[in-house]
Amino acid sequence: MNVNKISIVEDKRGVRNMEKINVLDKITDNLDKLLEYFAIAMLGISVLLAFSNVIMRYAFGISHEILAEISIYTIVYGVFFYMGPLIRQNEHIKMSALHEILSEEVLVYIDLLINIVLALTFAFLIYGGYNWSFSLLGMNIKTLSGGMLLFVPALAILIGMIIGLLYSILEIIKGIKTISDR
Repeated sequence: MNVNKISIVEDKRGVRNMEKINVLDKITDNLDKLLEYFAIAMLGISVLLAFSNVIMRYAFGISHEILAEISIYTIVYGVFFYMGPLIRQNEHIKMSALHEILSEEVLVYIDLLINIVLALTFAFLIYGGYNWSFSLLGMNIKTLSGGMLLFVPALAILIGMIIGLLYSILEIIKGIKTISDR
């Protein structure tokens, strides 16, 4: 009789853990959409700024370097912000040959290892990005046009790496859960 109670408790814990994973998936689904819209908006802004700069240059003889810089930096922000959803979709590192050769069980461990290495890399890049970004801010270094602090585009790296780290940690949690369920 105690065995039945133990298995019921284990089942309830497993169901609760699965519910937590499902809640995490729903939250990250919404975050994925938000980041996708942000990336598309950044791309749109970049295209509009580049197009308007070309029109102003050739139609009116006016050229603003700051518009070209903002055009470039909006793409950088869009790319770094969309890194998280790519990690979740396993689009960050494609190794099709391994997926064809190895069994599912081995692939789960390899994916977990990749996500751990990725999380450690992001943590290192966050440390470096933080130091670099705030040293640029402290020195008041500006971009080539002189119209913007270099801190603003450098911050894209720091924010993007934080998003990447969060998504990597979520994938590590899912990987551990998958392994423990086997």
